[in-house]
Amino acid sequence: MNTSTFVKKTSFTVASLVTTILLGISAPAQAFMFGTSGIQFDQDTTVNFTFDQSHGAYQSSLWVAQGQSENTGYSNIASLFYEVKPSDNGSENDSKGTFGNAVTSNNGSMDQTFRFLKDQVYALLLWSDSGTGRQFEQYASSSTFMNSPEWWAATSQFRRSECLVAGCQQAVFGDFSLNYNSTAPFSAVNGGRSLEQFSSVTMAQLLQGIKISFDDGGNGNDVDFQDFSVTAQAVPEPISVLGTILGIGALGAARSQKKRHQQQPK
Repeated sequence: MNTSTFVKKTSFTVASLVTTILLGISAPAQAFMFGTSGIQFDQDTTVNFTFDQSHGAYQSSLWVAQGQSENTGYSNIASLFYEVKPSDNGSENDSKGTFGNAVTSNNGSMDQTFRFLKDQVYALLLWSDSGTGRQFEQYASSSTFMNSPEWWAATSQFRRSECLVAGCQQAVFGDFSLNYNSTAPFSAVNGGRSLEQFSSVTMAQLLQGIKISFDDGGNGNDVDFQDFSVTAQAVPEPISVLGTILGIGALGAARSQKKRHQQQPK
């Protein structure tokens, strides 16, 4: 599969430059983040991604993209999953795509592992072909700020022209509901909770496993976030697991010693 580089435009208007500066002030760099502000870890971390399902008429692929220096661009560096056709059986089941039918991966597994390097900034990019035969025709990024006119890749586009420099949220993270039998927007399906309430997760949540789902901007921008869904779970580092085992063992030994001491005759 081909790759694509995604860059930030250098021809800012005065208004967009001011907005960008304000965003930079209000959103300082974080040691850990996993959500619409970006993906970054404070130590090398392995994350396992499992494909769930896709919906819609687009033929899409999901990539991990790594940020370039000073946030000037992103490059696709790892393909997670891609569709070999838009859906399993045409428009049946809301153009549903399942793994092994419409969807596959480079190694044929529905579980893909990627190791994120310490202090590097990443994003997930959903690239879509609306029927033109161009794999990288249009995109939706998990990082909201990239879904704006200020970012672009050669011969590609972000579908929603109304998004300003701050961008539009095109991915949700966490524990949410999706109703594939409804045309209601995402917030209505989730009890009126806003998209911002599903914009990031903690490391503790990621270790337990979370859902990520994209809206590709098609179908009249229906914002149902049902177009491409995966689960993600951080893999505990061996040293952390060993430390936990040793900690539990030490605690057990201390309790046993205390019990024996209490049972000794005075």
